[in-house]
Amino acid sequence: MNNDGDVVRDWRTLTLVVLTLTVLIFIANIHLEVRGEVSDVDIFSRFTHSALISFIFVNSALFLITLALSHKHAKLIEQALGTLLAAVVAALLFGLLVESGITVTGVATDVWSQFALGAIRMMTADFAILLALGTSFGILLTLVTGRETPSDPLLELETTSFEKEEE
Repeated sequence: MNNDGDVVRDWRTLTLVVLTLTVLIFIANIHLEVRGEVSDVDIFSRFTHSALISFIFVNSALFLITLALSHKHAKLIEQALGTLLAAVVAALLFGLLVESGITVTGVATDVWSQFALGAIRMMTADFAILLALGTSFGILLTLVTGRETPSDPLLELETTSFEKEEE
């Protein structure tokens, strides 16, 4: 049984979804600029910076994970070199992008400032997203599982009179 057709279809679908979301993000930001609700969003530079910084982080993490596993599997050494090379090329491309004048407004124009503030913004947003997802799934899990907690012992006490009993 060959499932290669399913894999290709899944990758095409994923690519179409990512491209659609990217286009919609650009359209939404340009719409905000045209309406005057936001001045000078400069979505292209922010998007390219975020994409390159994410690519650097992901490849660096894959490189470190691959190094941790490479002592068991010999073929992972090529993967480690590939991910390291991809991270280095992305870092060089990011530097060239900043040096060519494509910078995010409101940040110093040197490469390190652009990278550091972009990374901090992305990590903050990623942490907020993960926190919101964790909280939502935690609440949903609590509501769905229907766990019962032991009742409060004070609620089980019966009170017929509020007067002090004489002994």
